[in-house]
Amino acid sequence: FFSMERSMESSLNGTTVLEMTVAMFKRDPTGVKPLHEVALKKYKAFCHRRTADLYTKFLAVVADHDLSWLDDAVCMPAFKAEAPMSGKQNERLVSGGANASKKMHGLVRYEYKCNAIEECRKDGQQHGLRVVCTQMGDVWVRLYKNGKRLAQIVLNADLTVQSSVDDGGLKALRQHIHLVRDCFVEQPEAKN
Repeated sequence: FFSMERSMESSLNGTTVLEMTVAMFKRDPTGVKPLHEVALKKYKAFCHRRTADLYTKFLAVVADHDLSWLDDAVCMPAFKAEAPMSGKQNERLVSGGANASKKMHGLVRYEYKCNAIEECRKDGQQHGLRVVCTQMGDVWVRLYKNGKRLAQIVLNADLTVQSSVDDGGLKALRQHIHLVRDCFVEQPEAKN
C-alpha cells in the first residue's frame, strides 16, 4: 500500500505529515474532482490561506494535545476510502493521510455531491475540524471528537452565520470560528 518510511523521514526532517498534506493540497486545490465551480472557487481561497496550524488548534479544542498519532499517516495523492460515511456505496477517491490499515488518518479531502470536504480523521473516524465548501457558496464547519459530531456552524457565502447545531461543543466552535473565516478572507497586500 505504501511505505511508513516516508512518514518517519518527514518527521526527522522537521516537516510533519500534516504540514506535508497541507502543502500538497495548497499546490493543487483542483485535486478534488468533480467539484461545482462555486465550491471550487471557495475551496481554492481556503486552500490558499489555511495552514496546518488551523487543524492543530481545533484538535486542541477537542482536548487532543498529543498529536503524535498524526505522524502515523502517510500523505497520499489518491486512495480509495469510504467517505463521508462508511459503506461500500460511499467509496470514492480521497487524498491526504492514510494509515497502515488503509484508513483515512490525518488530514484528508474528497468530493461529495460536487462539494469539497476537507477534514481530520483519526483511524478512519472524523476527529477535529471538518470544512465543507458547497456548490451554493456556503461553508459548513463541523467539530468532531472520535467520530461524534460536537457542533456545526453553517456560514453563508458572505461568511455570516446562517445556522448552528449544538451537540455539546457549539460554544467552543463559536469561540474559534474566526480562525476558519480568516481562511476565506482576502488579506490586503502590505505596503512598502
